[in-house]
Amino acid sequence: MLRKQPAMEWRPTLGSWLLRTETPMPEWAVKKCIEFMLKVQAARRLGLMPGDTRDDLDASVKALNEGKVQQWAAGSQMDGSGEIEVFRTTQGTGKIITLGV
Repeated sequence: MLRKQPAMEWRPTLGSWLLRTETPMPEWAVKKCIEFMLKVQAARRLGLMPGDTRDDLDASVKALNEGKVQQWAAGSQMDGSGEIEVFRTTQGTGKIITLGV
């Protein structure tokens, strides 16, 4: 199944990125999102002249390299409303079969 890249927002006042997802993501998936965003930011930087905008972009890249990414599990409507599935078990066994992914 083809899935699109989750939305990532740079939050300069916090010095970190916000990763908006439908459900919580495992660490390996967050790392893939970081790798993708590093490529996007590198392409954006190519056209920037020295100044505040490029300095902010460089700060965002530094945060990505340091893993400063916070997840926001926003639910199926991606707005924080409704129930968000974090854990689900097989009926009757009590064994966890998914971590919301």
